[in-house]
Amino acid sequence: MRKILILLTSLIVLLNSWPVSAQEPLRLPAVEVKIYPEFDRRAVLVITKLSLPPDLSLPATINFRVPADSELNAVAVDSPEQGLVNAYYEMTPGEMWNTLAIRATTPTVWVEYYAPLQIEGIQRFISYQWPGDMEVDSFVVIFQVPRGAENVSTTPMSQRSEVDSYQLRNLIMPVVSLDVNESYAFSARYEKADDQLSASDVQIEPVIPLEETGGQVPLMDALPWTVGVLGVALLVFGLVVSFSFRKDGKQSSRRVRQRRASKEPHDQGKSEETARYCPACGNRARPGDQFCRTCGVRLRQEEKYK
Repeated sequence: MRKILILLTSLIVLLNSWPVSAQEPLRLPAVEVKIYPEFDRRAVLVITKLSLPPDLSLPATINFRVPADSELNAVAVDSPEQGLVNAYYEMTPGEMWNTLAIRATTPTVWVEYYAPLQIEGIQRFISYQWPGDMEVDSFVVIFQVPRGAENVSTTPMSQRSEVDSYQLRNLIMPVVSLDVNESYAFSARYEKADDQLSASDVQIEPVIPLEETGGQVPLMDALPWTVGVLGVALLVFGLVVSFSFRKDGKQSSRRVRQRRASKEPHDQGKSEETARYCPACGNRARPGDQFCRTCGVRLRQEEKYK
C-alpha cells in the first residue's frame, strides 16, 4: 500500500508541473490565412496556419477564435515526422465567436472551418475578419479564385498572384504586422454563372472527425481525473486485500489451535506409552534422566511403562 501511495503522489506532482497554457497574449511570428470559396462545397473554406513563438514551452494550450456561424472542419498540428496530426481542443460557444482551446504539441497549428458564402444570382460576396487576439509579425491572406469566376475584386487589393497545384489563380494580399486587439478585414466579390466547384473531383476529409472532437476535453486535462479514479480504485483494492489477509490469518490461527487441540489427547497417550518409572521408588522420570530425581537409583533404559 505504501508503494501505491508513493506512486500516486509522484504522478500528481508530475501533472501539476506539466505546462498547461500559453501566456496571453501571444506574439506570433507568422499567420497565413487561405480563403477558398466554392472549393469543395457551396461555402468558403478558411484555412489558418499559426506559427507559434520559438521560445514557447510545449505542450501549451492556446486560445483561438472562429466565427460563431462557421462550421469547424479540422484542428491539427504540423509534426515534422508525421505531417498533419490530430490536435485536442475544447470549443466554447459564444454570440459572435467560438473560442477554441487548442493543445499545441508542435510549433505549427492549423485550423480549418467553413464560413457562409453570400450568393445573389451570379454575384458572390465574401467577408473575413481576423479576431485580433494575438500580435502577429507577419500576417498574409491568400485568396483562391474559384474555377469559372469572372470580374474578381478584393479589398485590400492583391499584391501579386500565382497558380497553385489545382491550376487555380491565387491572389496574395500585402503582408502586414498586427498588434494585439488590431483586427484585419478582407472582402472579395466575383461573378459566377454556374455551380461547378473548384475541386469537385477532390475528396476533402477533416483531420479529426467533428463527431469525435467537438467539445472534446484535452487528454492531459482529463489525465488527473483518470489518475484520481485509478488511485481510489487501487486504495479500495488494497483495503480489501489487507482485510482478506487479516481475516485469513485469524482463520488460519484458529485452525492451527483446533488442530493442536485435536492432537493433544493422542500426544498425551503417546507420551504415556513412552514414559519411564523408577524401579526402586516408582516415581515417574523425565525424558533424558539417567538417575531417579527422588531416590537417586540409576534408571534402566529398557524399563518402560506398557
